[in-house]
Amino acid sequence: MSSLLLAALLAAPISAKAPQQPISPGTQVQAKDELSDAEVRQQVDGFLGAIDTPIRASQWQSLGPRALPILQAIVKNPDELPTQRAKAIDGLGALGDKTSAALFARIANSESEKINVRFAAVRGLAQVTARPHAAQALRPFLEKSKDPRVRAVAAEQLAIRSQGKSCDLVRAQVERERSETRSHYGRALKQCGVAQ
Repeated sequence: MSSLLLAALLAAPISAKAPQQPISPGTQVQAKDELSDAEVRQQVDGFLGAIDTPIRASQWQSLGPRALPILQAIVKNPDELPTQRAKAIDGLGALGDKTSAALFARIANSESEKINVRFAAVRGLAQVTARPHAAQALRPFLEKSKDPRVRAVAAEQLAIRSQGKSCDLVRAQVERERSETRSHYGRALKQCGVAQ
């Protein structure tokens, strides 16, 4: 009998009101018009704190334009965790924030930035750049970035955004690469329909 009483006490909630947790990235988000500013912030924090759970573009989009200043502040703050800055860039890209294009280009070009943040910046730049201008925006990173991994991400994004129309630029860059760095281009070449 006492073991049943002890089990019941352990199973009982400690307080009547549980602390509010960030919204899990897997949950469906309310429509943006129904959210308060605090709820938008809470959902942004939940998305940025997600571990091993990809956040879909539709989830970012459901937060609407009120998420933009929150995400921009995180991206601009070098003291934030690189993983959170990279996710914030993904969020701005998903929201189609064209005003962040210059910020993304600066981050992608900065050798002092963490590599995952630079990758996100290249992807974000591709997302917010109109398709006809993708080659112009991404070509400098494809051809001039010192890091071959950044060049490879730029190649992949260029192939995606141009829908294969800039694959000649991608193939030319692969030819310029040293043999040990060509392996980074597998995804770009796959986008261009080139078997490795």
